[in-house]
Amino acid sequence: MDVLRHDLFYWQLVHYLVIEQGMRVIEVSPSQQEIWLEHEHSKKRRVLRIVRADIDWANWLRREIDTTTKKFDDLRKQFGDRSMLGLNIYVSTYSPIDAWEHHVLEANNNQLNPRTNVETFLLENRKQERVSAIKQVFERIMLPAPNLANWDLVDEIEMEYLKDEVLQEAKRRRKHEESLFTYGKPIFTYVLLAVILLMFSVVEYIGSSTNMRTLIEFGAKYNPLIVEGEWWRFFSAMFLHIGFLHLFMNSFALFYLGGAVEKIFGTRRFIIIYLVAGLFGSAASFAFNEAVSAGASGAIFGCFGALLYFGVIHRRLFWRTIGMSVVVILTINLALGFAVPMIDNGAHIGGLVGGFLASAFVHLPSHLPRWKKQFLIFILTSAAFLALLGFGFVNDNKSGSPLVNVQLAQEYIQDDKFENAYPLLVEAIDEGVELAEAYFLLAYVEAHLERFEDAHHHLLLTIELREDFHEAHYNLALIYLELGQDEEALTSVTRALEHEPDDENYRLLYEELHQE
Repeated sequence: MDVLRHDLFYWQLVHYLVIEQGMRVIEVSPSQQEIWLEHEHSKKRRVLRIVRADIDWANWLRREIDTTTKKFDDLRKQFGDRSMLGLNIYVSTYSPIDAWEHHVLEANNNQLNPRTNVETFLLENRKQERVSAIKQVFERIMLPAPNLANWDLVDEIEMEYLKDEVLQEAKRRRKHEESLFTYGKPIFTYVLLAVILLMFSVVEYIGSSTNMRTLIEFGAKYNPLIVEGEWWRFFSAMFLHIGFLHLFMNSFALFYLGGAVEKIFGTRRFIIIYLVAGLFGSAASFAFNEAVSAGASGAIFGCFGALLYFGVIHRRLFWRTIGMSVVVILTINLALGFAVPMIDNGAHIGGLVGGFLASAFVHLPSHLPRWKKQFLIFILTSAAFLALLGFGFVNDNKSGSPLVNVQLAQEYIQDDKFENAYPLLVEAIDEGVELAEAYFLLAYVEAHLERFEDAHHHLLLTIELREDFHEAHYNLALIYLELGQDEEALTSVTRALEHEPDDENYRLLYEELHQE
C-alpha cells in the first residue's frame, strides 16, 4: 500500500466507525490526521484514537504512546468514569525501521493508571498483520469488523466524500448536543430575580430584612403559624431573603443555575420544577427545622436536582460537559450546610429531591415519557410531599424554637409591644430555656405590665443564673421600689454598681436611696 492508499484506508476506517456503527466524534485535529471517537452504547466507556502517521522509528512511537496514554487518563477523569478502555490506533504506510513490537507490548502491560486501560495497535503495510490487528480492535470495542475486501479500490474522489460525510456527521451531532442545552430562554429566571429584588426592597422599606417579626409578617416560614393554617407560607417564604448577603448569594446562584435549567427544560417546565422544589424545601424546613426561615435556597437546590436528572437521561453528555462542576459545587454546598448550624440544610435537601422528582414528571422536551410513568412519578412526588408535611406535624416543633421565641419577643419589646412579647417568653421558658437573658426579658415585660411580683421572681432567677448581670440587679432595685422595699432596693443597686461602677443611672439611684 502506498501513502495515498493508507490515507484512503484511514478515512474508510473512520467512516465505517462513525457512519455505519454510530460512534461519536470527540475531537478532530486541525490537520484531520488524528481523530478521537467514542463508543457511546457500551456499558464501559471505549474511546478510540486513530492517527494517520508514517512511523519511522520505534523510540518516537514509544514517546508518542506515553503522551497519548496520559491524555486517555485525563479524558477518563473529565468524563467522570471509574474505568475506561482506550484504543490507540496508528495507520502507517510502513512499520518502524527498528524493532518496535516490544515497545507496544511494554506500554500495554505497564499502564499509567490501572483504571485507564490503553492498548496500542499498528495498522501497516503487511496485509495479514493489518487484518489481524483490525480483528483485535473490533473484538475489543465489541462491534462487527468491516469487510476489507474492496476498501483498497476506493479512489481519491471517494475519499473526499467519506471525509466530508464524517465531518458533517460530527458537526450534526455537536449541534444536536448543543441544542439540548439551549431549548428555551431564561425568561422566568429574570422574572423571579425581579420579584425577589422587589420583595427585598419592600421589606427593607417597611422594616428590615433581618428583623424576624418583619419577615414573619411578610410570609417567612414560621412553624406555629403554619400549624394554625397559614399554609401559604410554604410559597411566600421562597421570595424573601434575610439580609443583603443572603439575597446576593441566592440571586447569583439563581441567575446561573436557574438560567441553565430553564434553557434545558423550557420556561413552562422550569416554572413547575422551581415551584415544586421550593415547596419541597419549605416542607422539609417545616419538618426538620424549628427556626424562622426564608429564601430561594430550596428552589435553587431544585435546579441542581433538575441538572442531575438531565445527567441520568444523558449520562455521558452530562459528564463530559457540566457534570463534574455540578457535582463538586453541590457537594461543597451540602457539606457547608452540615457544617454551619445556621444553614437550613433540610430545605436544601428537600429542594434537591423535589427538583429531581419534578424534572422526572415534566421530563426533558425531547424525551416525553408514557403517561403511566408520569402518573407514577406524580404519585411518588405527592406522597413524598405529604410525608414531609406529616412528619412536620408529628414532630415536636409546632410551637417553634424557644430561642426563636426569645428573639422574636425581644423585637416586640423594642417596639413597646409587651403584650405580644409576654406569651412568647413564657412559652420559651416553659420549653426549658435556661438563659438569664430570657428571664430578664420576661421580668422586664412583667414590670411594664405591672406584674411586679412575677418580675421580682424572674429577676431573682436571672441573677441566680448570672450573678454579674448588672442590669438585672438594677431592675430588681426598681421593682423593690415599686414594692416599697427601699432597703432591698439599695442592696440591689449596690450590687449593680459593683459589677458596673461607671453607669450613671446606677449611681444616681444609689445616691438617691442612700440619702433617704
